[in-house]
Amino acid sequence: MQLLLAKLLMTKGGRTLLSIVVVVVMLFFLMIASLLLTEQKSPSFMPGSNVSAAVLRYQAQIQHELEKYQLGEHLALVLAITMQESGGNTSLDVMQSSESIGLPPNTITDPIRSIEIGVKHFHNVITLAEQKKVDINAAVQSYNYGTGYLDFVAANGGKHSDALAKQFSLMEASKLGWASYGDPLYVAHVMRYVGAENGAVAKMNGSYKVIYDEMMKYQGYPYVFGGAHPQTSFDCSGLMQWAYAKAGIQLPRTAQQQYNVSQKIGLDQLQPGDFVFFTGTYDAGEPVSHIGMYVGQGKMYNANGQGVVFTDLADSYWQAHLYGYGRVANFSAGGEAK
Repeated sequence: MQLLLAKLLMTKGGRTLLSIVVVVVMLFFLMIASLLLTEQKSPSFMPGSNVSAAVLRYQAQIQHELEKYQLGEHLALVLAITMQESGGNTSLDVMQSSESIGLPPNTITDPIRSIEIGVKHFHNVITLAEQKKVDINAAVQSYNYGTGYLDFVAANGGKHSDALAKQFSLMEASKLGWASYGDPLYVAHVMRYVGAENGAVAKMNGSYKVIYDEMMKYQGYPYVFGGAHPQTSFDCSGLMQWAYAKAGIQLPRTAQQQYNVSQKIGLDQLQPGDFVFFTGTYDAGEPVSHIGMYVGQGKMYNANGQGVVFTDLADSYWQAHLYGYGRVANFSAGGEAK
């Protein structure tokens, strides 16, 4: 067989056949390399989030516009607003910006122009919210309602709530003679899409209490490996995924994945609502094997072998396995849980 193959290669036809085979093999490997390169260049958002590919295609443009106003840290939030406004499809007015400049809905037919106007409108409501000393959720709701809502919130305690949003909607609808006005649940509808992309932080002051109160419901529950629901109880990352979702923050499933999507911070930056990560607590097959939520006063809340409990971070076991700290949302206005 080897002799026949050698004779074949010595012929002109055999050499031609060999050349064809070499070219085919080279083309095959070039095709694989091209696919891998394309995959690496694809836009990425936090695993587990519900932001669609149709919205993510504008991620770079949204980031570019935000940087003009030094608001780059709000990328995750504005992507979520875009998702809510567009419905996640290929709408041309992707941020539904037409009405913010006094035009009928969907008048803008250029997605880039829609983003330019939409981010400018976002900058406007964020700036006014800071001037009027109201919370960021009021600013988010004002993206839908208009800036009049900021004055309304400022005159009623300075903090957005569903009740205030509904009251404002009824008031404006009555003034205009309309059946309804805006979306009173706009903040909740936006926040379900918020996540952290490549360490970006979604600023949602006030949501920490929502997460903390949710976790307190399960204090004393047993630790269950793979558990991620009240009906099954929880493991460490399952508890985080479940509770943070109540504040509209979609986390991936494992402690390692949650570490990957968090912004890395130092001990001096640690505040309630941040994550504390550990390594080597069991053979996880990857560096990060455990996660807890920092609650202040040197303690974390977590699901470990003792169940769903508060844990002192000064304990020698946890100190020996400490890996680092991370943040997926800024809860600086939330304060420490008591």
